[in-house]
Amino acid sequence: MKYFKKCIEYLFKLEHGKRFLILFLFAVPTGVAASVAMPFGVVTKWLSAFNEAPSFEEAWNFNGVVNELVAGVAVPVCFILALFFLSVMATIIARSLRVGVFKPESVFRDFNEGFIPVLHGVVVYFVEALLIKVLMTLLLALVSTSKSVWLAATLSVLIIIMAYIGFFMLVTLGILYLPFMSFNGLGAFAAFTQAAGKLSGGTYRRMSFAVLVPAAMVLVISLSVGAAGSAVASVIVESLLNAALITYLTALAFVSYYEILGLQREDYPRDFFYYKPPRRR
Repeated sequence: MKYFKKCIEYLFKLEHGKRFLILFLFAVPTGVAASVAMPFGVVTKWLSAFNEAPSFEEAWNFNGVVNELVAGVAVPVCFILALFFLSVMATIIARSLRVGVFKPESVFRDFNEGFIPVLHGVVVYFVEALLIKVLMTLLLALVSTSKSVWLAATLSVLIIIMAYIGFFMLVTLGILYLPFMSFNGLGAFAAFTQAAGKLSGGTYRRMSFAVLVPAAMVLVISLSVGAAGSAVASVIVESLLNAALITYLTALAFVSYYEILGLQREDYPRDFFYYKPPRRR
């Protein structure tokens, strides 16, 4: 709860939501691409027409509910957009914590400053997501061989939920990776090992709460909208939710880094700590 509150404070309380709005707008293109490449809402549509023993290909794209051509284009587009806009967002957040100035300077200069650390992180998480999707698809194809359609469908739901949770548990483990690499100038492996080493015991549990609860909310809302059967509404809602989650997780990484290492932040305005009485006329 501690890191969740600190991140919400950073995004919404300080500067009255200006920070969230700016970062959210940068995250929207990536959120749209992600909602097209990896839609959650299709899960309910797939389960409503569940058939026994789908092939690996059918399980991969939820029996044709996911358009392979569209997703095939959206995935690399999502990768490129994530690389560009996350680099910009990471630079803006890091600068605000380090010198107390929250504003985009030059988009391409901000991108260049945060490019290398974000490149490593985006590649790692894309590979993790791909491997989890492969494992999930294999398990879906396996459980669908059950003679009971209801049992197969129930196990499929559990597999999908566990795959989603598993991915975000890995995100939690490496949440401090980006600031460790950005601030300390460490290589990719050293940054990850030090980041993971800081999340031991109670710290990891608190960080898991901060990551998994918002991620679970995104999943539940996406599945609920998907159950309504409107593809357009599903894409719009998921795009906004993905953008909000990307904004939150990026800010959480840097805010938690300062909190866990006990570093002094420079982004608190004076009126956050001190009461200024109204001036007399």
